[in-house]
Amino acid sequence: MLTGNKVTLTPAEIKDKEAVYQWCFHSETTKYHSGPPSYPNAPIATETEFFEDYQEYYFTGAQPQNGRGFLILHAGEPIGFISYSSFHLKDGIAELDIWLNREAHCGKGFGTDAIVTLGDHLHETFGIQKLMMRPSRKNIPAVRSYEKAGFTQSTQDLADYLLEEYLALYAEGDYGAEETVTLIKTFPSTVLS
Repeated sequence: MLTGNKVTLTPAEIKDKEAVYQWCFHSETTKYHSGPPSYPNAPIATETEFFEDYQEYYFTGAQPQNGRGFLILHAGEPIGFISYSSFHLKDGIAELDIWLNREAHCGKGFGTDAIVTLGDHLHETFGIQKLMMRPSRKNIPAVRSYEKAGFTQSTQDLADYLLEEYLALYAEGDYGAEETVTLIKTFPSTVLS
């Protein structure tokens, strides 16, 4: 369990898969990242499509070098999901993804706290030096939240982050090259004395 200032992160389990899918693609917050009318080019994923991306190891911890998912808890209740992925990225980089399950939980700093908490854990535990998030440019509240967590817009080529074999698959992001913004947080280098 990882403890932040406002939320706690607990490793997601197999029993959580259905709820995590529903929160992402069939909740009041879905409209902020997927499906028409705002995101006609980012359709609602089927369960099969979702679990092709979110394989079992996100819910078992069997491959921590590739990724892991966590439930976001506030006052002991699940309010969302956050995950990291590294399988497609160069060494020392992890990509974060997050969604909350109700609008009532948005705008209260819960997401920002979850991002900072997981990012710090990845830096301290796995030596991650850079974090990446790739929301839609239109999702201004999400972009602001990520900026509050220390992310800034990157102008670097995605080849600087992605492994070559994943460039064709992931370079355009979920929203296309023009609509996806790449945000990066770099941890300060530790100088040994």
